[in-house]
Amino acid sequence: MTKLAIMLAVVLCLGVISSALAVTVDEDNKYVIIETELYTVHWNKTAQMGYMQAFVEGSDESIIDAGGRAFYHSSNYGGAWKDWGALTDWEILEEEPGKAVVQYMSKDGGQKQYTSVGYYYDSVPYIKHEVTVTADGGNVMSFESGHEPQFEVNAIIEGMKTFTQPFPHAVYWTESGFFGGIYGPEASSTAAGAWGGQNPGRMELNFNNRGKNLKDGDSETIIYYVAFGVGGEQEGNELADQVQEEPGIGEIG
Repeated sequence: MTKLAIMLAVVLCLGVISSALAVTVDEDNKYVIIETELYTVHWNKTAQMGYMQAFVEGSDESIIDAGGRAFYHSSNYGGAWKDWGALTDWEILEEEPGKAVVQYMSKDGGQKQYTSVGYYYDSVPYIKHEVTVTADGGNVMSFESGHEPQFEVNAIIEGMKTFTQPFPHAVYWTESGFFGGIYGPEASSTAAGAWGGQNPGRMELNFNNRGKNLKDGDSETIIYYVAFGVGGEQEGNELADQVQEEPGIGEIG
C-alpha cells in the first residue's frame, strides 16, 4: 500500500470516529443546544437560565417539562429570593470529537454574577459543572439558602429520592425508563420537596458549607454534576460512584 493510500485510510478512519463521537453545540432563539450520543440538553436563554429540556438517547420525550424555570440557582439575601437571570453571555471554551466545554454567564438581579462551565462528553451520561459566584456591586455571601442548584422537574415522574452516600445526591425517574440526577461531592446535604402538584417534585443541593463572605470583585467556585440517562432509581443512584471519574473520549459506557 502506498503512503498516500495509508494517509487516506487514516484520514477516513479519523473522520468516521469524529462523526460517530461528536458533541455538537448549537443555538436557536430560545436555547443553547448540546447534543451527545447519550443525551441532548437545552440550556434556556431567558430567565431563569439553565437546563429546560433533556432528551435521553434520541427519545422524543423530554424528561424536563419546559416551564418558566427548571434547573437554576436561587439565593435569599437582601430581603428577597434572587434567581439566575437571563443568559447574558455564553462561549464554547473547548470543542473536540467526543467533548465540549461551554461557559454560561448570568446576573441574579442583586450582587451575584454567576459563571457556570459545563463539561459534556459522548462517553458518559453525566455533566460536570463548575459554578463561580463573583461579588458584583457589593459584598455578598457566595453560597447560601440551600437552593444552589435547584431542580424543578415540572414533569410527571414515577419517583424522586435523596441519598447521603457516598455524598449528597438526588435522583428522579420516569415511567418511560429515564432518570435525572444532581450529585454534590462537595455539598453538605440534599433535599426534595413538593412542586408542580407532585410531592416530591423538586430537588436541590446545599452548599452552605462552602459559603464565603465575598468582597466586591472576589469569587468562590463549587463543583457538582448533573446527569440524564437510561434507567431508574438504581441506575441514577449507582452513578454517584462514577461521576468524579474523568471520562474517556470515544468509549461509550
